[in-house]
Amino acid sequence: MPAESRSAGIDRTTAERILDFLPSRDGLHFANRFPPGPTVRLGPLDPRAVGIADAAAGLCGGMAFTVRDLWDRRVPPPPDREPPANGSRRFTSLVRRQVHSLDHLRLPVRFWVLAALHPDPPTWWSRLLARRPLAELTRHVEWPRIRAEIDGGGLAQLGLIRGRGVDPRRLTTNHQVLAYGYCVGPGSVAIRIYDPNWPDRDDVELRIGAPPGGCFELEQSTGEPLRGFFLATYRPAVPGAWLPVR
Repeated sequence: MPAESRSAGIDRTTAERILDFLPSRDGLHFANRFPPGPTVRLGPLDPRAVGIADAAAGLCGGMAFTVRDLWDRRVPPPPDREPPANGSRRFTSLVRRQVHSLDHLRLPVRFWVLAALHPDPPTWWSRLLARRPLAELTRHVEWPRIRAEIDGGGLAQLGLIRGRGVDPRRLTTNHQVLAYGYCVGPGSVAIRIYDPNWPDRDDVELRIGAPPGGCFELEQSTGEPLRGFFLATYRPAVPGAWLPVR
């Protein structure tokens, strides 16, 4: 089981657990920024002609899956500061893991359902259907599941909900990250994450706050919009393209 650090803490910390993981050491050292280009090939057809599979849209899920694949095997990531070239073995591996992260398309469906059917603030129809606001759902349902995953010694794959409304084209505004620790205080939660958009940053957090008499407030420390998040499915695989050549 991964090592951990526990601390009674200061500043009214009530619970803390940090796995033996650091983005600056265990994350991929390049950012989730790829030049435009197809991620898959459809014979002579460029799939971007039909609006899909452009590397410039990012491979956050594939990067997060790859980092966990390596961490589970205690294999350090390569020192590369530039993303692998389109068509290379490592690029193809990231694309494959990106597809795996979509969980047979259940992940984008979940993004859509949560963004569309759990508005924050609630509307008349969401109250009629007894739909909880997304921030409340995140705090009371998803956060305990994430905490249990970390307490069990595993990195937690998270889906970050940033889009609003029912337009499926907004799904690309959502994001995937890995959580490796948390700190709980009175009325607040801080979750430490590896974010593929912010390589080598050990200070990136998701935060849940509850102002007195107010609704839950969510934020990411780097400033991106954050409406909610949830524990996503991780499926292990051997990271063959990333293992050292013997």
